Amino acid sequence: MKNLLIALSLSGFVYSAYACTNANTQQKITETTIVQAENNPEFADAKINAVYQSYIALKNALVANDNALATSASKALVVAAKEAGLNLKNLNAVANAKNVDAKRAKFNELSLELVDVFKANKLAKGVVYKQYCPMANSNKGGFWLASEKKIRNPYYGDKMMSCGSVKEEIK
Repeated sequence: MKNLLIALSLSGFVYSAYACTNANTQQKITETTIVQAENNPEFADAKINAVYQSYIALKNALVANDNALATSASKALVVAAKEAGLNLKNLNAVANAKNVDAKRAKFNELSLELVDVFKANKLAKGVVYKQYCPMANSNKGGFWLASEKKIRNPYYGDKMMSCGSVKEEIK
């Protein structure tokens, strides 16, 4: 009976720890979604807009350190880019990467390719923020695009969520 009580107590503790961790991750994802919805940039070209929204889903998944979500978002980005007629050199490397760190290793190059695409297309509403972390990629730096000014670093997630700055506004 005593062992049963100890086992039940431990399982309750483990569940509570999991629930708190899961709730914190969900809260971070929700906060990002709310901030993004406040600005919610939209491109005039629906196909380019689909590319942008898929990219933002990938960026948010990297912020959340969620490999499954990042894989799903990168695959959606592959489809959107193909439908938009874009040939992005680094997209398949991100989509085929096995874990979050491997995806992050190619994310800067993909982001820089997309900066040129988004600058060449007209925004119907909102602003896209080009952001930069000097510590990303072994202190070589890394860029990303965001729908919000607030820094939510996709290269470090929880470790250094606010490391970075806005370098440019695409309007």
